[in-house]
Amino acid sequence: MVKCDVLEEFASHVKKDLRGKLKDNFTSQSLDRGQFVFFEGDEAASLYLIESGVIEANVVHGDGKVYIFHFIFPGDIFGEGTMYGQEYFPFSTVARKEALIWKIPRDDLLPIVEADPAFNVYLFQQLGRKLDSSYAKARCIAGERVEKRVACILLKTLDQQQGIYNCGEQVDTPVTNRDISGLIGSTEETVSRVMSRLKKEGIIGLQDKQLVVLNREALMGYFDSM
Repeated sequence: MVKCDVLEEFASHVKKDLRGKLKDNFTSQSLDRGQFVFFEGDEAASLYLIESGVIEANVVHGDGKVYIFHFIFPGDIFGEGTMYGQEYFPFSTVARKEALIWKIPRDDLLPIVEADPAFNVYLFQQLGRKLDSSYAKARCIAGERVEKRVACILLKTLDQQQGIYNCGEQVDTPVTNRDISGLIGSTEETVSRVMSRLKKEGIIGLQDKQLVVLNREALMGYFDSM
């Protein structure tokens, strides 16, 4: 599995005299596709950093339906609730493809955060970025029509995936009908009908086996003023 400099880049935001200690407290874990990192309700005792692959954060409702919070890509942190007193994880995380992650226990991370105010600021900037992304998604799923929700999610995933790279190679964003239904809180059957219509209208299509937006203006026409 390819390793980049994700941990090195993360550690570069802490004081030089603390970098070695920070990196030494991280342990790596290789994940197979479908392998869980943690489950909803597990103790929130560690922070995670993704080196390669894609991680899905989700919850399973009582009826068995999977609701996807978001996807986590190389360079992103997750399990960040451990930094602000969260006792148990409110969602599960699972590898969507072969992945490599780093893990640091809360008890090893917090003393370093407390010793370096600038590093503390950096971490909360990362949390703020994720919060902004959550707000954007909330706006997507607030539309009454499922077509509007599908269009918004497509624009905010497919249209942005060009900027997601790992070791110089593009990381494919998961966007199956199941993914989209999980992201917008709809049924897979409903999403399938909408996606089929978008393909027939030439608004979306396949390029190199990847789903892409072919007509951005037409797709934007599916919702009012997001």
